Amino acid sequence: MATAERVLDIARAELGNTEAPANSNRTKYGRWYGLDSQPWCMMFVQWCFHYAGVSLPARTASCGTLMRAAQKAGLWVTRGFQPGDVVIYDFSGKRTTTEHTGIVERVTASGVVAIEGNTSQSGSQSNGGMVCRKNRNKKYIIGAIRPQFDAEKKEEPMDGKE
Repeated sequence: MATAERVLDIARAELGNTEAPANSNRTKYGRWYGLDSQPWCMMFVQWCFHYAGVSLPARTASCGTLMRAAQKAGLWVTRGFQPGDVVIYDFSGKRTTTEHTGIVERVTASGVVAIEGNTSQSGSQSNGGMVCRKNRNKKYIIGAIRPQFDAEKKEEPMDGKE
């Protein structure tokens, strides 16, 4: 089932994966995409959604290209973020450059917790060579792509008449 939780399960399973060798941008995400040895934050996102069976509005390694495709498709949001959204950042805080991306895991009072490729536990935020869970302040968020997921099925309580 193509749900936000399925995408997040796939992304969570990748936490801690790194480039090999270090500082090379060489990853399984880049090999899968066909653009290895290049910055791979968006390739990680594309990989997760592909394996979850969820379509994004463009197959691209560019944050800006995906943002524009989402805007054109009516899938762009700038507030009310939700788990499974593909968040786009500008670390200058000016919201003018698309620098980095991740998958929203949960929303916090100050921003989001996201799972991101090509970042680090500390230090480099947009080219760190690892899949990490990051706390991001809303001042860095330009907006997010809201993919079209299948509806989550809720279990009906049993009433004993089954």
